[in-house]
Amino acid sequence: MSLLESRFTELLPLHEMELRLARATIAAMGRLDRKDEATLRYALSLARVWLVRAPDGRDVAVSGNLRAYRARLHDLLAPLLGSDRTRLPEAFELQASARVAGPLARTALTELDRDLGHRLPAAALDREVRERHLVLVCGGGGGTGYVHLAAFALLESAGLHPSLIAGSSMGAVLGLFRAREKRFDLARIPEILSELTYRKIFRITPQASQYGLPGAMRIRLREAVGHWFLHPDGSPLRLSELAIPLLVTVTGIRRGRLPRPLEEYERLVRISDPDPSKWGLGMVAANMRGMVAAFTELIQIPNVAQKLVFGASEETRQADALDAVGFSASVPGVLHYDVLRDDPRMHELLTGLLARHDLLRLCDGGVVDNVPARSAWRFVQRAGLPGSGSRNTVTLALDCFAPRLRTPLWLPLQQIAAASVSRTRNYAHVYHPFERTLSPLQILPSPRALEQIIRSAKEELLEELPVLQRLLEPIPAL
Repeated sequence: MSLLESRFTELLPLHEMELRLARATIAAMGRLDRKDEATLRYALSLARVWLVRAPDGRDVAVSGNLRAYRARLHDLLAPLLGSDRTRLPEAFELQASARVAGPLARTALTELDRDLGHRLPAAALDREVRERHLVLVCGGGGGTGYVHLAAFALLESAGLHPSLIAGSSMGAVLGLFRAREKRFDLARIPEILSELTYRKIFRITPQASQYGLPGAMRIRLREAVGHWFLHPDGSPLRLSELAIPLLVTVTGIRRGRLPRPLEEYERLVRISDPDPSKWGLGMVAANMRGMVAAFTELIQIPNVAQKLVFGASEETRQADALDAVGFSASVPGVLHYDVLRDDPRMHELLTGLLARHDLLRLCDGGVVDNVPARSAWRFVQRAGLPGSGSRNTVTLALDCFAPRLRTPLWLPLQQIAAASVSRTRNYAHVYHPFERTLSPLQILPSPRALEQIIRSAKEELLEELPVLQRLLEPIPAL
């Protein structure tokens, strides 16, 4: 077990307690005194602190100093807020625990100041404990991903702005549109979609393969939406230049491990028209076997696939944003994205990246991690949030491709994706699998279809909104 995995195992019970405390507070409907709620929130938040960014920019480790406090707080609150408890605690039970948790936290603060006060000002620790930041994780799934727009709009209306976005495949594409500005304007989306056609985005004409895994159709993101991601001087926007930091999950195929010849991936599916509305059910069903085979091989054969997270290192943060999401959305055997233009900087970056990791090609991030909550958590724990250095985050993970019996045609691929999601969903405070989505093939939905699915998705998420608001509310001083 790695050090980060060990850290997660130790902190997971506290994450779960925070979530149950938020739900219990809402259920109490005002019967729990706000001071007692604040005391419990502060006590749990302090117990989770591992590293704190000091004013000089260095990280100060406090976890060892807090270990005994963390154990005592866990023993105090587990009978009320533990994951094995079948019901939420009553207000009077929480009130009694708060009266014990407060002195425990004050003692821990006093000991921290005694041991680390020369390196860590109390104000820096207090800020790390009390200020919370939203991390938004967007899963992939083609047209199913448009439900993410509902989350963007709902969070915006509630005044909840993400400090970090992570996405795979379509989640990365839509995450990029969200990350280009601090504020989100849902009204701009129909305007963007109105400019697009399937023939503008996809081509069936042959194309060389240099970095991307081949597929039947070529993604032409730069030609279709590239003008939305340019500086005034015409230069492309890099990941490092987005208004909100973005992590893009991409699958790397290890050299010498690919189970079939490269050129065979262009023949796995038979597509005669780039417009999915003209394919028909028979064509989709006939090609499903090829799609499932491609995903299954890359996931199940040992040492074939490796996860890359563009935006998690300084090198990949300098990648063109459109190129990163293009590779993340390139479905094996179906969609092919590549960088074939005259761009020495991107060629040097990609060539170096593939060489260092001994990779042959890049493809859809959903192959290895369709809802990358763990990648987001690991990035925050290692580096802290860009700008603030804080590690005090609340993660909302959105899964638009969760298995649903009402869509049996896509169930095989959904089950493949669900296997990776099951290993990462615990890294999110709130994980939401959508019940209703568009079809994966509805990459360019009609205005009416888009409006209906956004309305439906908002209704689904409304139940989670009060919990998120409670978790993200700044914590009062102890």
